Amino acid sequence: MKTKIILLLIIYSFLFSQEVMPIEIPLNGEAAERSLEMSGLAWYGDYLILMPQYVEKDAPGFYALSKTKIQKWLSGNRSAGLTPEKIDLIQPQYDLMIPGYQGFEALTFSGKDAYLIMESKADGDMHSFLVKGKMDFRRKNLTIDPDEMEEIPLPKQIKNMGIESILKFKYRLLTLYEANGKNVNPYSAGYFYNTGLKPKGEVPFPNLEYRLTDVTEVDGQGRFWAINFFWPGERKRLKPVEDGIEKSGTHSQYEHVEQLVEYQVNADKIIRTDSEPIQLVLEKNSRNWEGLVRLDDQGFLMIVDEHPRTILAFVPIH
Repeated sequence: MKTKIILLLIIYSFLFSQEVMPIEIPLNGEAAERSLEMSGLAWYGDYLILMPQYVEKDAPGFYALSKTKIQKWLSGNRSAGLTPEKIDLIQPQYDLMIPGYQGFEALTFSGKDAYLIMESKADGDMHSFLVKGKMDFRRKNLTIDPDEMEEIPLPKQIKNMGIESILKFKYRLLTLYEANGKNVNPYSAGYFYNTGLKPKGEVPFPNLEYRLTDVTEVDGQGRFWAINFFWPGERKRLKPVEDGIEKSGTHSQYEHVEQLVEYQVNADKIIRTDSEPIQLVLEKNSRNWEGLVRLDDQGFLMIVDEHPRTILAFVPIH
């Protein structure tokens, strides 16, 4: 009897929660390799660019999927996977140039210009770098300029935490730190750079518990969505307080958190909007979501790194 009651409560929570079930889009080919640790998504025109944290040393590359193929898969037979095409990456030997180099963390485009965040860990300290490149989609390559690099000072030194997100806002770039909770980064901020990678001040950013791992581009009203993720193994590191968001469905059953939250940016502040967070239906083991883009007005595309495996997913909007 007790088991039946628990089962009914679980079914009830699924039916009446506002959680959204991610729809996995299976990937074929090299892009599906777990060792690449997919770390970001961005639109280049009508092509979704999948950015690994670690590129293959002998044949480095990012990957691309056309929006047409994604839409066709979503509206048709979903049994077969999609095979992203490779974008050759022409880059300096960052692993020799930067002590403790740890690869790519974020990506955005403005026309053919690409702006990327890289990360390193040296002598126990984390470092983040902003670099610039140029896409030649006809030739299927992305070239990073060896003379364009700016280190982004981190607001705090927290193990494995760095600048994790970047977006284009009007004529500037906005970068965001990964840890913005009240106990670890009480005066959290966003950091502006111009397209020449020069710092242009900061803007207050509301405290956000857990981690912020990627953002969409802004819409016409300056609004953007962000991934808000929590793995309980980082509790001591992040020292989270109660986030004030009502937990229902699977979020009331597990400690980990996988949700999207919306912000609005202008020249002098960033605010949380009134939009309710979009909570994903959780699995027993947390999924480390690292990349996020909008898919028109249908919802979002998200990607997981290696924990537990490479997962590209569509998250529909109710």
